[in-house]
Amino acid sequence: MNISSQELQQRINWTLEQKIDHSLYVIDAFIAQYPNSKIAFSGGIDSTVMLKLVRMFDKNRTAIFANTTNEFNEILRFVRDTENVEIVMPDVTFIKTVEKYGFPLISKKVARMIHDCKNPTAKNQNSRTLYLTGIKQDGTKTKSFKLADKWKYLIDAPFDITYKCCDLLKKKPMEKLKSEGVFIGTMATDSGTRKGAYMKTGCMNLTENKCMPLSIWTKEDVWNFVKQNNVKYCDIYDKGETNTGCAYCGFGCQFDKTRFDRLKEREPKRYEQMMNLKNNGITYETAIQTVLKKPKCEGKKIFNYG
Repeated sequence: MNISSQELQQRINWTLEQKIDHSLYVIDAFIAQYPNSKIAFSGGIDSTVMLKLVRMFDKNRTAIFANTTNEFNEILRFVRDTENVEIVMPDVTFIKTVEKYGFPLISKKVARMIHDCKNPTAKNQNSRTLYLTGIKQDGTKTKSFKLADKWKYLIDAPFDITYKCCDLLKKKPMEKLKSEGVFIGTMATDSGTRKGAYMKTGCMNLTENKCMPLSIWTKEDVWNFVKQNNVKYCDIYDKGETNTGCAYCGFGCQFDKTRFDRLKEREPKRYEQMMNLKNNGITYETAIQTVLKKPKCEGKKIFNYG
């Protein structure tokens, strides 16, 4: 399946009623192929709406919540109050992940680039060249896989930056769902990666046994559906949060500089614990401030932690 960007935009412009009908059709078709499929439920607003839609067909269909050990307390309470939700745990905690691999900062893509540049091997030589120069093996240039100059100073940082949290804490515990089929509440408007994925497979990726029935929805659609159908949702959205990823996740903190301040106000003890997490002897607080208040490079050595 190949869906053009124009076709995707046309579907995004559909009315909410059209999108609901489309989503229900997709859900029905997926259940027909995967009768034992489960619902990946994060407790966030998107997966809450997806849960509502799927359970229009089967009110008892099981949802699975991956407790990353790094959840907002409001999310945990909401998940426990939701019927028929199984909770799975990772093999390692967020704290241990930070100690071994580093802090999740900037974005998963940038974190991967910094990690590979910081840890050169014979196997990642081509990747490092691509990330540092933007030049591919065939000699052509790309901006998509070039590490932005403003983040290159972090290659020399005394702390590590990781992209592995999601894989270890959320995706791995959910792997057992793949063979039976899984509903995932992602949307094409979430990111360029998800847009590209939708354009290749549509709402159902049968190769990976997953269904994304909200793919053509927008965040506005989600909230309109909630209001129109009086859907119960996690109260963390009434406390200033617009996204409910992991509580200590630093991905995107450079855009939302008050994110951790809000956590401090609601849960001061957890905030203190978070800021004192360490990697290579450096605290999370220091790492976050390094990203938010990037020191001037000008060809000089930046880091000097004694």
